[in-house]
Amino acid sequence: MKWRVPFGDTPQLRRHAALKDVALPAKLGVAGAPGLIATKGGLLFAGGGDSALHAIDKATGADVWTAPLARRTNGTPMTYRSRAGRQFVVVATGGGEDAALVAFARPAAKAPSAGAR
Repeated sequence: MKWRVPFGDTPQLRRHAALKDVALPAKLGVAGAPGLIATKGGLLFAGGGDSALHAIDKATGADVWTAPLARRTNGTPMTYRSRAGRQFVVVATGGGEDAALVAFARPAAKAPSAGAR
């Protein structure tokens, strides 16, 4: 294993009165089993336990992007590419009648300039 880091954060624990004057690490981790997918570009998209979708650098374990969500993630993220070549990442959130799919689009690839070879 190249790295091991806490996954996600638990705001309720961070706000607990017993921890009021305790210096806490940047991430406390979350209970639950995170689901993740690996991409060809070296990113791991992960969700599970907290209310966010994370993009993690596969080489270092660093959280390079986090998107807050209205509900806890409850499934392994999915990815697909449109016919136009745009990549999307989708994750299931919430549960029961509060369930929703949340999708994120990766930035569109820039077309090479006329002078590029």
